[in-house]
Amino acid sequence: MVYPPGIAFHPHLPERLGFSRLLALMSPELHRLLEATDPFTLVMRRNRVTLWREARRILRRNIPGDFVEIGVHRGGTAGILAQVLQSEPSRTLHLFDRWGDLPEPTPRDGFIAETYRKDLIPEKLSDLKDRPPLPDAKRLLQSVLGFPVAQTRYWEGWYKDTFRAYDGNRIAFASIDCDYYESVRDSLAFLTPLLAEGATIVLDDYSTWPGAKAAADEWLPTNAKLYPMPTGPAVIRLQGDWRSAGKCAER
Repeated sequence: MVYPPGIAFHPHLPERLGFSRLLALMSPELHRLLEATDPFTLVMRRNRVTLWREARRILRRNIPGDFVEIGVHRGGTAGILAQVLQSEPSRTLHLFDRWGDLPEPTPRDGFIAETYRKDLIPEKLSDLKDRPPLPDAKRLLQSVLGFPVAQTRYWEGWYKDTFRAYDGNRIAFASIDCDYYESVRDSLAFLTPLLAEGATIVLDDYSTWPGAKAAADEWLPTNAKLYPMPTGPAVIRLQGDWRSAGKCAER
């Protein structure tokens, strides 16, 4: 039997009712990890718990391959993956990001195309220039979490350029947090020939960014299980010979 991904207690349990306190009692190690990554991410704690659980599931199932994150920013969710891989020195964590700029949205991004048009977000772009995110990501992984430099590869640049340069192993787990239709589309195309049998993808913002959902739904093969989470992301678990199963006609 295939069980759907778990969530951190109840997805809508407010912080004031004790989510963090309960987590600290049930899993002190995970609670410390969330505290360490809090300053480096905008991703809510419950979604980081989902990422942590799915990444650990890959190790329990002995799915071979490296871990990838596409859309890293200041490294908070990459820190979750790094902590999971601390006991797996043979696996590399590959991190892809432009680090310092954003792409232009397209009409496929729906309402986001206007909200995040580059000429409408000068403060956000200025912040990326004034506070470069890559040094923060490296500080979290190497200095705060102690993840080995030799086990990390930083692929800095636009995705189409860095994807072409990739020379790593097959991929067991991928976290995609790049929001826009074209970015998610290109990420999934890059991953397709590299994903191991039984690999998992966690796609952030599936339920909240129209472009991300559209790109995922277009790509999703029939022989895959998609679990939209109540808190926004979707977990995609690939099964069997999924590449030959064809596209899912309806989702």
